[in-house]
Amino acid sequence: MAALVRTSRDRLTRTEPFEVFTRPQRSWPARLLGLAIRLRAEITVTVLALAAWVWLTDRMETWAAVLVLVGLVLVVAGWPASRRYVVRRCFAVMTRHRFRATCIERRVMNFSGNVPLLLWCRPTPVGERLWVLLRAGIDAGDIERNLSHAASACWATDARAAAHRKVSALVVVDVIRRDPLRGPAHTSPHSTPHSTRPARRRRLVVLRGGRSA
Repeated sequence: MAALVRTSRDRLTRTEPFEVFTRPQRSWPARLLGLAIRLRAEITVTVLALAAWVWLTDRMETWAAVLVLVGLVLVVAGWPASRRYVVRRCFAVMTRHRFRATCIERRVMNFSGNVPLLLWCRPTPVGERLWVLLRAGIDAGDIERNLSHAASACWATDARAAAHRKVSALVVVDVIRRDPLRGPAHTSPHSTPHSTRPARRRRLVVLRGGRSA
């Protein structure tokens, strides 16, 4: 919409256009519920850590409980399989938060101020996959036009989006961090011809009788 201002000659002139976005009126319980859903991973980890601390301190000394927890953290960080699992899950949680921040900053929302719902995010061999449920007034094109901003916000290389084949309101966003097709080329031993030894010169053997072999 455009704003109208009154000049010194009492005439109305048109100035620069601007947009007005309204926020939906939500109650405090609804806001707290939405915050709890967005922070469900952090809340779950905190609750499990507190429960483990209470369980350990009830059965051993405080210093022993600290040693057990520190040892558990060192084992998880030192074992490659568990370390990769934790790091990829952390990146998935971070991607979900950063993608929502991108939607807010890039105004990927309807006129009521509602951003898309981020249903789930899981790690993939190349990055993360995010399931986005669009609200009324938002289509897949709004997501596709801001994929470069989403990739930058998620500290990734690229981002790709594709609408579901049956439900157009469901969009799958792939955040690309590692491209297996890039990097140094690996040559296969079967791609090069086998080395052959140079053919030996045929030796002439003069036999009796004048024949050679």
